[in-house]
Amino acid sequence: MARRSRWEDVKAGRGEPSSTTRAAVEQDLALGQLIHDLRVQAGLSQRELAERMGTTQSVISRLEEGGGARNRIDTLVGLASGLNRHLVLSFPEEPPSQLRDAVQVV
Repeated sequence: MARRSRWEDVKAGRGEPSSTTRAAVEQDLALGQLIHDLRVQAGLSQRELAERMGTTQSVISRLEEGGGARNRIDTLVGLASGLNRHLVLSFPEEPPSQLRDAVQVV
């Protein structure tokens, strides 16, 4: 009989993530995809964008994979600058019906 790995034991003990956790992960992934799409559209490699931001390629990779930017406005400002874009942070009472080049967090 095959033995389960330690990682499988850890996963089994955690159970299913809450809907809040699942939504946060989906938003992180959507932001990562947007960062990737904007970088590719700008014709930049991860390394080139990292140089513009004064960081490393591995940071850009982590951001594009959906991690590392949560609650880090300074990171998002650096991304916007590196991509020759603007970062707009808004707290409207009602969300706009459509956003272009954006990830809507509700």
